[in-house]
Amino acid sequence: MEIECMNFSKDDFIDKFNQQEENVLKHYQNLSFNDESVEAVLSRPVHPHTGELADIIRNDMEKFGLSEAQEENLKRLADGGRVITGGQQAGLFMSPAYIIHKIMSIIIVKKDMKEKYDYDAVPVFWVAGEDHDYEEINHTYVYDSMHRKRRKITYKPNLRINMSIGFYEYDKKVMKETLFKIMELCGDREDLLALRDRIESMIDRHTYWTELFHALVHDVFKDEGVLIFNSHLPEVRELEKGLFRRMIESHGEIHEAFMRGQEKINAACGTSPVIQTDTNVHLFIGADMARTLLSFTDGHFTAGDERYTKEELLELLESSPHVFSNNVVTRPLMQEMLFNTLVFLGGNAEVKYWGELHEVFDVMGVGMPIILKRMEFGYLPPRLDKMLRKYELTFNPDFHTQAEDYKASMVQDDLNAGFIDKIHEITESAEKHYRELHGLNSQEFMTDIVEANFKHHIKQLDYLERRYRTEVKRHRRKELGDVRELQERLLPDGALHERIYHPWQYMTDFRDFPPLSYTTDLVLIKTP
Repeated sequence: MEIECMNFSKDDFIDKFNQQEENVLKHYQNLSFNDESVEAVLSRPVHPHTGELADIIRNDMEKFGLSEAQEENLKRLADGGRVITGGQQAGLFMSPAYIIHKIMSIIIVKKDMKEKYDYDAVPVFWVAGEDHDYEEINHTYVYDSMHRKRRKITYKPNLRINMSIGFYEYDKKVMKETLFKIMELCGDREDLLALRDRIESMIDRHTYWTELFHALVHDVFKDEGVLIFNSHLPEVRELEKGLFRRMIESHGEIHEAFMRGQEKINAACGTSPVIQTDTNVHLFIGADMARTLLSFTDGHFTAGDERYTKEELLELLESSPHVFSNNVVTRPLMQEMLFNTLVFLGGNAEVKYWGELHEVFDVMGVGMPIILKRMEFGYLPPRLDKMLRKYELTFNPDFHTQAEDYKASMVQDDLNAGFIDKIHEITESAEKHYRELHGLNSQEFMTDIVEANFKHHIKQLDYLERRYRTEVKRHRRKELGDVRELQERLLPDGALHERIYHPWQYMTDFRDFPPLSYTTDLVLIKTP
């Protein structure tokens, strides 16, 4: 297995962030991955509830079978150990591939932290079970090699879910059917056949959507000691009651700080807002039924048609904390109030919106962690590598445009310019002769007939040219199909394929790599 790293960024802000420019880092409490920042974060006081948090995670994970490495990390967490974390929604069978890559990033940074700073950080993956965006997680994409096209595989496409996905009980029969469709398109590799049997058993053993997702992640990363945190657990909500209370009581200051901080970072860096929200409270209620944003107007909190005084809302929190959840503004804040985080890894958008929230952390007196962009991975199977060499194409950030130009030149080279010129010459001649015919016509009833006849001939000439160009493309369909496949599988819609395709498209073992260190470059893996 070969690995190549390359600069693949097209985002000016992220480039400046990765280069640790002062004008950007000031929105992240001036923290970066260096000696001074690591020491500063490690010197912070430990949250008093850390032992209780470790017990909740242990109780949730025990049913999946704790590995020795996970047991050790749970002890470290209970003793106040700092965590390296990242999170994601519970995508269908861990899709798309960048979900896996986030966890790999956590593991790699944990290794680097031990090697560079002799500190055993705790790897934690946060499953956003409180999210209700079902349509974002109910599907995956697999490349259909036989028909050379992308296929969308969806679990119950007509289903509508308004509750937090962590409360959703999946249909086991339909989930298995969805699994079989994905596996069928991924191919008949031996590793996939063995994996299918294990996952069928997981589907039968579990009940909830996030529970199945947890089981899948656990199966892949348990030996790496990754702790999996399900944010929607009732025990977590009970632990968070005091933190939610602080957010409710400070909702005005939080909103003003968010608006102020967002405006500052965008003005300083010349960027546009990432966080778009209509609320001024930044909390949801109704997570177990219909998840609805809270707002504050005229002295009352409102959620849809429901109205609450502050006292009523706090009473609801006290009796039913499980119905509360965070939105994009308060979720990072909740993470830092729960965990003693050393490093948070996120995608480009996440990195940006943490910067937009810097004044929220300041006003709440909460320290930010060191923020890093998660690592990005690409896969280059032997067949695609061979095709790149055959057509003398290079995989780089401009590959999509490069491939488009190659296809255009391939067709252009095969076109008989003289043939097309002759069609254009005949067209121009016809236009000239029909103008003369109109000039000779003195009978009004013939005008429409002559014009119709002219349009018919022009239409036929236009058809002849279009049909000729189509036949040239058809003659080159094998080569054009190869280049289109390269585009679709390596950079679909101009984006890295990790953002689109299911990870099983490439492999099932995501630990058997040569030693890697954290990098902001794209890691291109040449798969066997």
